[in-house]
This record gives sequence, C-alpha cells and structure tokens, in this order.
Amino acid sequence: MLTVYLDQNKWIDLARAQTGHPLGAAFVETLTVLTRAVNEKRARFPLSAAHYFETGKQRDRRKRQDLAATMMHLSGTLRIAPPHAIVPWEISRALVTVLGLPHSIPDMAMFGEGAAHAFARPTLRYEAPTEWEGHALPLDVRMELQRRAAPEFETILLAGSTPEGTPDDMRIVLNDVKSLTDERFVQGQRNVAESIAKFGRPRLEEVMIASTYADIMDPLVRAGIELGVGLDELLNNMRPIIEAIPSRWVEMKLRHQRQANPQKAWHGHDLNDVTALAIAVPYCDVIVTERSWSSMLDAAKVPARFGHTVTPSMRDVVDLLGM
Repeated sequence: MLTVYLDQNKWIDLARAQTGHPLGAAFVETLTVLTRAVNEKRARFPLSAAHYFETGKQRDRRKRQDLAATMMHLSGTLRIAPPHAIVPWEISRALVTVLGLPHSIPDMAMFGEGAAHAFARPTLRYEAPTEWEGHALPLDVRMELQRRAAPEFETILLAGSTPEGTPDDMRIVLNDVKSLTDERFVQGQRNVAESIAKFGRPRLEEVMIASTYADIMDPLVRAGIELGVGLDELLNNMRPIIEAIPSRWVEMKLRHQRQANPQKAWHGHDLNDVTALAIAVPYCDVIVTERSWSSMLDAAKVPARFGHTVTPSMRDVVDLLGM
C-alpha cells in the first residue's frame, strides 16, 4: 500500500473537484482514481498537524467544511505523528546507531488515529459517554456511538467548525497559536543568513549543521543523559548524528537549499511547509508538494536517500496507482 502525502494546495484542488468548482474540473478524474485506490486499500493519504493549521487559516466557513470533508473522504482519520513526538525518538535511535550504544530503541507508531495522533495529545479524541441522563449506557450502544461520532468529531476539529448558531469568530484557530513560532522561525533563518555572510558561503554547510544541532540541543542532551552519552561526545559527532536523524536531516537540506539563494526571503508560512515535509519525506512513499520545494529536495538528492518520490504533479500519483 502506498502512503501518499499531499500538501494543502493539492487538497484544495481535490476539494474543488468534489464540490464541482470550475477550478476543480481538471482534478475530477484524479479524485476518482484516488478514491478507488483507497477503497481497494492500495493507497492511504495521511494528514499532519500542518493540515489543521493551514485549514484554520481559511476564513470562509463553507470552504473549510468542504475542504475538511474531502480530506476525511480520502484520509479518514489516518494521521502522521508530529515532529515533537518523532524527533526525540529519532535522536535516541541515532545515538544508539552512530555511537554503537548497547541499547534497543523500540519502534514508534508513525501513523495513528485522529487529531490525538497528529498533535501527540491522547486526550484530543472523542470518547463515548458511559452514561446518559443518569443511566448507564450498554457497551454495544457506546461502541456504536463511538463508531458514528468519532469521525464527526474529527471533521469538526479539522474544519474548525462551531455549533449551529455560534459566531464563526468564536472558533478555535490552531494556526493562531503558532504565529509567534512562525515569527521566531523567520528571525532564526535571518540569523543563519547573517552567520553565513559573516563566515563566508564556503562554510554554508558547517553553519547549517551547527544551526540544526542548536535547534535540537535540548532533546539531544536529554537523550544523551538517558543513554549515558556526555556533551563532548555529542559535539564531536555532530555531522553523523544529524545525518542519522531523518527528519532533521531533511529539514537541514531544505534550509540549506533556501539559504544558498539569499535573494529569496523567508516567510512565516515556510515553517509549516518545512516542518511538514521534514516528516513526510522520510516516512511517506510519495510526497506531492509545491514545485519550488520539490525542486529543492531533488537538487539535494533527498528523495533518493529514502527511495521515495517527491513531485509537484498529481498526475504522477495517478500514474503510480495505475501501474
């Protein structure tokens, strides 16, 4: 079964196809092919936390609901874990591998169910009540309620919906929570650019490795303490450790490509793209994203390392599923 990650723009194209929007006419056949592949269990289309953030930016309630409906139509409740859950696990595995430590790091559930998995928040899920108006609910009733209500709960979270009659501006917009992080990301990349200008472009790779290490220093030190690795050993093995942490290596390569082109300014939304691609590229078979990101990843030979496909074209997905 192919695991296919679609960025937000591709989901918008599919939503337009599903709702009969004129701009979606070119994707009606694509939606049909993808739907058939899901039904035949030949493909799956996980969402990430980035999709919740991006969907929340849409101010039009109807468009959010249509987009969420299309996402749920293909992805169901399948979600990929977020960076703050993946990275510590990757770091522990990298330290064991690179330093030859006598430890075994168990596998993690990269894919799981619903927003609870997308945000690594176990309580962010629907649980059928055990009683109603003072009466205990039989197990079979609770199971049926869970089966019917859980997908609706997930759709509401994804669409940022509010109860009927509640003003739309009362909705929770997850993206608003991370706006400060966007600003810090942009400032961080400006600081990196200043370091490159100071030390010279021939030292671009060294600056990227150092900045990547700095970004993960806290979880890296914590993992080192748990596994009995000292700070000196962590610092003396920066390059091989980063190369053994898939998501951070991908993230570094993306930033490297952008920093190599100083004329292109960083924007807050770049954080969402970089964060999403950093986890999608190592752990999904096919990634469909913007042409600029696809070109940068290919230029850095990132997809080749994992044997995965990164493309800007939905046509490539259709062709793969038709093989």
